[in-house]
Amino acid sequence: MKLPRNVSLGHQAPLTVQYRLPTARLPTAIESLRILLVTDLHVGGRPHDSLSALDRLADARPDLLIAAGDLVEHERYTSDVGERLARIDARLGSFAVWGNHDALGKPQGQVPSWLRDETRSLPNMEAVLAAHGIETLTNRSVRLSVNGAPLQIVGSGDTHLGLCDLDAAFADADCRVFTILAAHSPDTAFQLEAHRVDLTLSGHTHGGQISIPFFGPPTLRTRHRLPQPSGLMYVRGRPLVVSAGVGTVGVPLRFNAPADVVDLRLVRVGSH
Repeated sequence: MKLPRNVSLGHQAPLTVQYRLPTARLPTAIESLRILLVTDLHVGGRPHDSLSALDRLADARPDLLIAAGDLVEHERYTSDVGERLARIDARLGSFAVWGNHDALGKPQGQVPSWLRDETRSLPNMEAVLAAHGIETLTNRSVRLSVNGAPLQIVGSGDTHLGLCDLDAAFADADCRVFTILAAHSPDTAFQLEAHRVDLTLSGHTHGGQISIPFFGPPTLRTRHRLPQPSGLMYVRGRPLVVSAGVGTVGVPLRFNAPADVVDLRLVRVGSH
């Protein structure tokens, strides 16, 4: 049986959604910056559809790669993801933050019958990603030099599990420098207050995963109301890009909420 175009069972290749975002805030030395945003892989086995999707991104060579959480359903698959993220070959570096499914999930293997949730070792998982050249930013920042101009990326822990500490994340950040925030949940964009953030990159919503015509998705799993389920939007005057993600959670089904990978190009415009 052939499924309608707006329905997928989690095995179709994600769309590559392209956005062009003009900004006057980029340093004059940076005319443009291409960012690939990959989220919500939910890899829970080998083989896995999300791993195949990453294989198709090999040699994409963006300037920056941001993997914005919910990468795995068990830590044993971290190396599979790291290996494929490395093949994307980002020119300025590849960075990751963790989501709620990375940190906590259903037990796998022999565990006591009363144990409903399994806590993963994020430091161990970070070491695995580091072995593949992927730097994890858990409540901390990193400074890059692009054509001699500074650029900083801040990563926050997941808000839903109480792992977000924005004061720690921005402790070493410079408020004079163009700043990209990677945060799994877009809820973080509502909590920034005076912290300088020129762009927030998130996932988590799956675009709703199942979106009912005329009503939209029953839930986005966010505490704050978003302008839309995924895409380029603005929250309190600042741009936010939310990817609908690659994988699925719960049921392996998407309806009116296609999987995607975001290819975002920042373009500097005159401040006038």
